[in-house]
Amino acid sequence: MSHDIDQTTGRPAIAYVGEKPWHGLGEALPEGQPIELWLEKARLAWELKRLPVQYLADGIHRTMADKFVLSRSDTHEALSIVSGDYQIVQPKEVLEFYRDLMDDYGYKLETAGALDHGRKVWALAKTGVTAAADDHGEDKIAAYVLLATSCDKTLATSVAFTSIRVVCQNTLFFATEEVRQRRLPQVKVPHNLFFDASAAKKDLGLMDPAWKAFLSKVRKMAVYRMGTEQSSRFFEALLAAKDKPLSKPAQREHQTMTALFQSAPGQNFTTAKGTLWGAVNTVTYYVDHVRSGAEERLDAAWFGNGCTLKEKAWAHASTMVG
Repeated sequence: MSHDIDQTTGRPAIAYVGEKPWHGLGEALPEGQPIELWLEKARLAWELKRLPVQYLADGIHRTMADKFVLSRSDTHEALSIVSGDYQIVQPKEVLEFYRDLMDDYGYKLETAGALDHGRKVWALAKTGVTAAADDHGEDKIAAYVLLATSCDKTLATSVAFTSIRVVCQNTLFFATEEVRQRRLPQVKVPHNLFFDASAAKKDLGLMDPAWKAFLSKVRKMAVYRMGTEQSSRFFEALLAAKDKPLSKPAQREHQTMTALFQSAPGQNFTTAKGTLWGAVNTVTYYVDHVRSGAEERLDAAWFGNGCTLKEKAWAHASTMVG
């Protein structure tokens, strides 16, 4: 399985609470540990340094006026080249974002780490809010907050509410009304702007109404019956290029999803067996745990083309339930 977790210090840059992640890497922590320990155990106790770009021409060392190397303070590895207006978000700032949420609201960090030699850093905290897709409480879903940033301009600093289906750990963003109006599933702060944690939390909005709206749609999907033929059309609609038949790779993805609609973890629940909610979870399970491709899977599932596919599945299903 592909993961792309940073191991440049000789140990995986990830720490977690609870069950071991699917990739089997990282250091387990008890709940309630301080942010300082999280920084140490997730191998994030380093800083990005801004260094001038220099080059040798005709035997003379020259310095570029507005280009800088971002380098790790521990390994001194160069991670990217940026312009002078680039605003650095340090690994420590990612974890510090959660300090008042932990102190004031009881949020609990569940995982934190880095990808691609430290070019992307993230932390995920559970809010303590849980619900179920049915009245029997069988198909449980928990609410989390994800913060991620990059130093190579591939990702704006992003904050999002995300749901995690307990039975299979499928992830799916849900947006507040304020964020949704901008046609985004999350708050994004580009790196030419200063990342203000307080402002980002305000922009993210209140979770309660967003969570209730999300659950309302989930429960509609959980009673929306969907047979094999209809689910096949659902997956095809997500994978097809406009007015074109499925490509060979898309056909293989379609076949895999069709099989997972029957066999993926949690598909035996009454909420998912032969339902639209089951089809959505087929897509999220496929992206999070099965799909391979040019992008590493964890990176793709949260930030790349896998995330886009999950958003497309949710939007299509939302249209179907009205």
